[in-house]
Amino acid sequence: MKNISTSELENSRGRRIFADFLLNNFENKDLLQIFDKLTELYIQVNSVINISALRNYDDIYIKHYLDSVYPYKYFDGECADIGCGGGFPCIPLSIVTDLNFTGIESVGKKLTLIKRCVSELNFKNINTEYSRSEDLAKNNVKFDTVCARAVADPDKSIKLCAPLTRSGGKIILYRTQNDERASLSTETLCNVKLHNIVDYVLPETEIKRRLFIYAKE
Repeated sequence: MKNISTSELENSRGRRIFADFLLNNFENKDLLQIFDKLTELYIQVNSVINISALRNYDDIYIKHYLDSVYPYKYFDGECADIGCGGGFPCIPLSIVTDLNFTGIESVGKKLTLIKRCVSELNFKNINTEYSRSEDLAKNNVKFDTVCARAVADPDKSIKLCAPLTRSGGKIILYRTQNDERASLSTETLCNVKLHNIVDYVLPETEIKRRLFIYAKE
């Protein structure tokens, strides 16, 4: 893998903030080292396949890693990440939890980072589906928790996630605090109900986030 600047990495404010979050929330003291290895691989892949515009360490550790894992407590069971792009939030979530994640993406090259995490970093609890979510749903594939992060507006996101969510499961939408919930007509159509809205600010930043958590009936 491409070497990264150790001094720049260790001096990154974003990495330090993320390290503090890991220490305060997880017993595994090796997690930061795993994320550092992921960063090395991410930089290498992103230099060839433009999976993200985030390229400096502060942005990677805050806007990719911390933003992805902050709501980890709301995930359970078999999980899917709709329109996962380069693998966020599913890669970071697979690192900090023991849950199984499936990254679903219709643009095959965007799945490169997840696949290389499996082959080179030996990640065991994440896999990929090169497919449109609508096509996957036709095969009656179901998950306990389905999430979408910056995929589409809430109404469209619900329509993409609901068919892949088991009855009694949940849908988690990562949004900003400027976003409104999906319409009641969409909830009725998709047989889901808004269960909770969680507003928070990422630690030591001004990044305001909102989760919409829906229950599949």
